Amino acid sequence: MFGRQLWAPLRGLVLFGLGLAAVPMLAAIGLGTLFGIQTLAQWYRVPLHAYRALAGRWCGVDLPVPYQPPPPPPEPEPDGWYRYKNRLHPTPKKLSYERRWDWLLKDPATSRDLLWMLLNPGVGSVTALLPVTLVVVGAAFPWYWPGHAALTLPIAVATAAAGFGFGPALLRLHGRWTGHLLSPATDSGTRRALIQVGRGGLATWRLALTAGLAVAELAAALLHVLALVPILLWAWPTVLAAGRHLTSWRRQQIQEWTGIRIDLPYGPEPALPPPRPDGTHRIGRTLYRTPEAALRSLRLRQHARDPATWRDLLWLLLDPVVAVLLAALPVVVTAYCFFGLIWSWAWASLLRPFVDFPTFDGWSSLTHGIPVLGDHPVAVAPLIGVAGTLTGSLLALPLLRLHGLWSRCLLGPAKSALLGRRVVQLTETRTEAQETLSSELRRIERDLHDGAQAQWVAMGMKLGTIEALVERDPAAAKMMLGSAREASAQALIGLRQLIRGINPPVLAERGIADAIRGLALDSPLPVGLRIELPGRPERPVESAAYFAVSELLTNVSRHAEAGRVHIDVRHIAQQLRIEVTDNGTGGADPARGSGLRGIQRRLATFDGSLAVHSPLGGPTSVTLEIPCVLSS
Repeated sequence: MFGRQLWAPLRGLVLFGLGLAAVPMLAAIGLGTLFGIQTLAQWYRVPLHAYRALAGRWCGVDLPVPYQPPPPPPEPEPDGWYRYKNRLHPTPKKLSYERRWDWLLKDPATSRDLLWMLLNPGVGSVTALLPVTLVVVGAAFPWYWPGHAALTLPIAVATAAAGFGFGPALLRLHGRWTGHLLSPATDSGTRRALIQVGRGGLATWRLALTAGLAVAELAAALLHVLALVPILLWAWPTVLAAGRHLTSWRRQQIQEWTGIRIDLPYGPEPALPPPRPDGTHRIGRTLYRTPEAALRSLRLRQHARDPATWRDLLWLLLDPVVAVLLAALPVVVTAYCFFGLIWSWAWASLLRPFVDFPTFDGWSSLTHGIPVLGDHPVAVAPLIGVAGTLTGSLLALPLLRLHGLWSRCLLGPAKSALLGRRVVQLTETRTEAQETLSSELRRIERDLHDGAQAQWVAMGMKLGTIEALVERDPAAAKMMLGSAREASAQALIGLRQLIRGINPPVLAERGIADAIRGLALDSPLPVGLRIELPGRPERPVESAAYFAVSELLTNVSRHAEAGRVHIDVRHIAQQLRIEVTDNGTGGADPARGSGLRGIQRRLATFDGSLAVHSPLGGPTSVTLEIPCVLSS
């Protein structure tokens, strides 16, 4: 027991020194992300793993490795190409590179590691360094007042003893702090609070980046305006294409940061008209000898008439002002309170016995605008810094979302574009509905022809044979009657199965909830259910949802190699929402032409949607949403 107390200050000093490695770790992550070097961006996990091992052993806490397993090596498609999302690659090198980036950036442990690196030097390192600080202060105390040995010696002994005595408790406190961020996530109030604070800090950082990107957008907007000068108009298509790439990237970034989806507002690419008899192409009143020149002119005319072009330009001109105004308050308040008050107070308090820091002396000018800090700067400044940091970071969350809403107003599709897309969508939906109905009718006709009809024909032939044998051989006719009766029973079972495939009786009589429960009972896998429906949807919606869930359960049992399935059925915001999750191998993609594409076509008839999240290695989550109103 005394050994732990004696070693606690030295262990705290070692943990403090390793905690300072967060600075080069952050630098390595920044450089690796900036230049796309995965090894450099992932390097920090090695020293952080050693820190977990030491902190777990010395602080008495369990700190297992929280990282998700890396993605498996890519496997080629049947044609020899390697597929990743909607792109094909001839070799697995680029595919492995992109998959590892996704694995590294989307791992929740990565963001928690970054949060620990940012906060630990000013929060966790205080508890790690405090024991050795007390011991060193106690040992050096008599040297500061050598003439008062009777008074200074007991104080020095008590201070050093406090460093040894409270060392294990302070290390346990440091271990609990480290465990909240560096261990696998657990559902607790403290974790949720830390995650909310971390989200606020991340939102503050993103707001600062948004303001910086907005300044760069201003240069792109000015270049766009300059290209509209008649003498430079030849360069406008190139500048316009670059501007559209920039705004498309910003749309995707805003959606990732705020969750606000901004659809592309641009119309389809123009089609080149057929050539004239002399081989030229007519665009307006101008004739072009080559199709490339004609297509370039056609694109220029369409882009000039497209309202999205000028809405993009207006956003590029106004976004710097909006972004800077939204980011100014939370970024300035958070940076001032965290670095100017908390960070400086923590380091100056710990190192002032050894180094003369002018931090406290300069606070009279640093905090001259806040009267209470001017009266008690050392005591009140850290508290004001914590409150200001929390306020600024939490204020950044709604402001970042406000920037997303503002961007959607200009970068999103206009009403005319939405109406045009709606017309196209309805046309496609009507065509798909007709194809689906036609295929269903063909299936029913085929099942009747190959099943029930054939069985009834065979039964009619048996009845004819019985009629011929009833007088000559009654015993044989009696045996044939038994066989005909069995054939009629089989035909009846086939008809019932066909009817059940068209409109299951349990669905018609008891609704979608009990129908899904029946599917769960018939599934070969264990199925967990959560159904919260206060009423029944319309019959067509019930039928579409039922067959979609049936198809998903069939796919899971055949292809997913899953051990369990969970189905969640709710009615939220006037939509029937069904989520089917399994713990299989993942990799499901509707673009591959599987049964998921058929479910998409079925749901599109009702303006429904299908969302698939299925990373390699699983789990797979498929969400169905169908607009509907429940009946009581």
